[in-house]
Amino acid sequence: MSDRSEPNVIECHDLPNDAREDAIYRLLPKNADQAFYRERTDRNIGWITREEQEIIRGSTIGIAGCGGMGGQLAEKFLRLGIGEIRVTDSEVFDISNINRQFAATRSTIGKSKAFETARFTRAVSDDFTLVVDSRGIQENTVEPFLSGCDVVCDEIEFWAAGARILLHRHARAHKIPIFNCNTIGFGTRLFLFTHSSSTMEECLGLTYEEARDLQKKVQTKNATPEEIQHLKESVLRGLLPEFPEYCAPQHRIKNRERLFEEGKAPIVATNPPMATGFLANRILLYLLKDSSVKRDITPTPEMPAYLYFDAARMEAKVVKGKWW
Repeated sequence: MSDRSEPNVIECHDLPNDAREDAIYRLLPKNADQAFYRERTDRNIGWITREEQEIIRGSTIGIAGCGGMGGQLAEKFLRLGIGEIRVTDSEVFDISNINRQFAATRSTIGKSKAFETARFTRAVSDDFTLVVDSRGIQENTVEPFLSGCDVVCDEIEFWAAGARILLHRHARAHKIPIFNCNTIGFGTRLFLFTHSSSTMEECLGLTYEEARDLQKKVQTKNATPEEIQHLKESVLRGLLPEFPEYCAPQHRIKNRERLFEEGKAPIVATNPPMATGFLANRILLYLLKDSSVKRDITPTPEMPAYLYFDAARMEAKVVKGKWW
């Protein structure tokens, strides 16, 4: 183990049991064997080429948030063969996370989502670089997290609008694309933000300062009911333009009540794996967009357009237009 020149960045091969919460751990390839990598990614070949596999191996993906989709994304990108994966999350696992989150088990309740996701991912294979930070997206962590990323996944906790806008603001300045994808009901919506697209500030109707202050008040339980309502309405209006209803009115399930009264987003256990695969496929295709292989696919549109898919209704569409 060795300290790098950057403050609080520790290079090592394995995450220590007593990992420091104020440090960034850069887990280096432990067994970087070319033959092993080639064989473990061999089943990708056919739908992609060997040359494209090397593009994937040379890519760096950042995942902000290790919850229902973030942790599974880390595992999927590892299995795909991404060369460097970065994960960050400031939360710890609770019992309710077990229904959907990659590293949530009885034994990890109360433990760091970022650290445990890193340990679970590292157990799959150790021939890649894994960067892990348990502080989440903050003003002093966002730049190290983003630096060098080819693509970033915004899987930040749904109501953390301040952290989300902060991530998007810095990524936009560095021209790093951000994919945001959610899991609602039996469907998903996928948004692509670039330096030339609509912004997350426009999407939520909040400035960074407004979102930061609202998030802090909510997290410290100092927000008024009106402020809580304003934050939730802003996030729902921006990231959930279509609220699906699958039941007749007399059997309508009270999802909105849970959202607003409990602050909990209902998530059926079967949907995050579907949404994760949908997002991971779109990012794979995005990484290969400049490949010499020309594919007949629907490109991911930039915001304010987005992709929509619902497994229950068997509906898929590209939604276009200004704010919905």
